[in-house]
Amino acid sequence: MKNLTLILMTLSLSQLLTACQDEATTQTADVEVQSFTTASLSAPQQGDFSASEIEAPQLPPINNNRESLSFISTPSKTANIAAPTNTHSSISDEYWKTVSGAELNHGINLAISQTSSVIRISPRADTSSGALIHSKAIAPSNIQLYKVDKKSTVNKSSSYIHSMADADALATAGLTDNSSALTMSASAKPGQYQLKISQPLPVTSSYLVNVKEKQSPYQLSLSGQTRVSSLSNHVDFDLQLSNSDNKFTPQASLKHPNGRYQTLNVKSVNGQWQAELPESYAMPNSNAGLSELQIDIQTKVNGLDVIRTVKTAFKQYVPSAKLQQQVNTLWLGDVPQSISFNLDIAIQGRFALSAYITGTDMSGQDHIILKTASASWLTQANPNIDLKLDPQLILDSGLIPPFKLKGLELKDQGQMARLSYQQDALILEK
Repeated sequence: MKNLTLILMTLSLSQLLTACQDEATTQTADVEVQSFTTASLSAPQQGDFSASEIEAPQLPPINNNRESLSFISTPSKTANIAAPTNTHSSISDEYWKTVSGAELNHGINLAISQTSSVIRISPRADTSSGALIHSKAIAPSNIQLYKVDKKSTVNKSSSYIHSMADADALATAGLTDNSSALTMSASAKPGQYQLKISQPLPVTSSYLVNVKEKQSPYQLSLSGQTRVSSLSNHVDFDLQLSNSDNKFTPQASLKHPNGRYQTLNVKSVNGQWQAELPESYAMPNSNAGLSELQIDIQTKVNGLDVIRTVKTAFKQYVPSAKLQQQVNTLWLGDVPQSISFNLDIAIQGRFALSAYITGTDMSGQDHIILKTASASWLTQANPNIDLKLDPQLILDSGLIPPFKLKGLELKDQGQMARLSYQQDALILEK
């Protein structure tokens, strides 16, 4: 009996020791499976940008979603990780002129530098009286166009109109602004012309005249910023008029997202133009939409008056957050599982982070494995956002370390604004 009791006690003790041993083994395995490393983001390179100072936006955010989102995608094998462009270029062979009904009744002079140019007259809305008043459309039969000679005499012996289109005809072409248009004849040589309306218009009515000089040798190129921080008091841009070395001084105006225009002072700084933003009007009145910079020039080329208008759009934003340098990576074995970032934020809001993970092939070349993106509502007490990865996707890629974090981009979704970008952000090392 004593032997049987001893055997049972031995078995129980053995099972207990085995159970303890299994538990210890499991705990050890978990520690080995998951681990953290801490690293610093790489130094910024050319093309990278971020905020050095942060401040709180004053406008209501346009995205108040408190739900956290995270997703992973697999870009095509031929995809490239390209830095977002910070400049936008546009080319113009046309110009615009805002005139009153009184001016059209009297006749306005237009500089033409190309035969077969197109002139369009669009009625504008006016709210200066407190009520919305639309000017009337102009019937093509009331439009007159005559040549102005060197003595500024209007020659009415012949018209230079080749064809006309009314508002209905233009609407079928997608121009639904109730405008009328004419095409100048091929015999209309470059020079000054007078545009006049034979049927009297209300003197206070307003019209936008657009002169389109297709295939003109004088094309105005504008290259301007796509992002302008609230900490900046100017907008930089470059101008170039083709087939001309003439100097000119541009005029600039800012069109806010609500349609309001504001004249800006322009100065030349180190070969580049700067349009100054008055402090009291530096920011738009909404986070939605873009601001528009309109540039007008007038110059003479070979004795010929050349007028051009060119536009570009940009986003005005407040630098509301920036990434902290220290980054924590969670590993699953030797494969990264997620990357955790802390932000400096000026005020709570919704922020989004995205980046690419690359791996290395046997020849040492980097290839994209996946793109990861997350968006969260962050507060100053909890300014953390994680980029989740897919360890199995990384293993299936067949690529080996070093894994790299590239194309790291931070956005403020309350402003729909890009706050920072880093092309080569981090080498993931365990």
